[in-house]
Amino acid sequence: MLRGAAQRLAKRASQLAVTGTRGLAQAAEKEVKLPPQHGVPGRYAAALYMASVKTGTLGKVEEELSQVASLMAESKDFSTFVADPSVPRETKVDGLNSILTKMGATDVTKNFVGLLADNNRLSELSRIVAKFAEIAADQRGEVKAVVTTAEGLTREEAEEIQRGLQPLLKPGQKLTLEEEVDPSIIGGVILAMGDKYVDMSILARVKRLQQIVRDAV
Repeated sequence: MLRGAAQRLAKRASQLAVTGTRGLAQAAEKEVKLPPQHGVPGRYAAALYMASVKTGTLGKVEEELSQVASLMAESKDFSTFVADPSVPRETKVDGLNSILTKMGATDVTKNFVGLLADNNRLSELSRIVAKFAEIAADQRGEVKAVVTTAEGLTREEAEEIQRGLQPLLKPGQKLTLEEEVDPSIIGGVILAMGDKYVDMSILARVKRLQQIVRDAV
């Protein structure tokens, strides 16, 4: 039964909360401050986020990028068109602008796509869009916890894990629980939440036992 594992995970989350309360953030300032972003996707996504906030178009830009991400995920031809280095830059810009115009996209989004084209970074578009969504969620105080089980959680188990994770949140943060199923872990629960990782799967226990046996030989 997963219920016992869910209870143990909830208890472990409470223990993590005690050690993770150091340096809680002060009341959020109105001025937007982003943590350092590394790599090409991070830097471009941060620049777009700041531009969107400054122009008051954050919600619209986020919606537009979500539509672009969905299109790239659903259409292999479109994603290939954007990433293909053999397609002339002007052709890519014309194609993307046509799509964005039909969407009624903001100038911020259109200009950003043009900037990527000018800097030969359109091949990074999907990663930049994903990073932008991550930054936006973080700024809204959304915290994602990924729980992996072998068979899936019942509603009661999911609710119990959510209650157990609440002490890990800072004031103003909201928890989003994402469930994944991986039969290879056999049983138990694996939690990934920010920089916290708790592996309470049967597979992990078996591996530890195997290591103990090997060390004893």
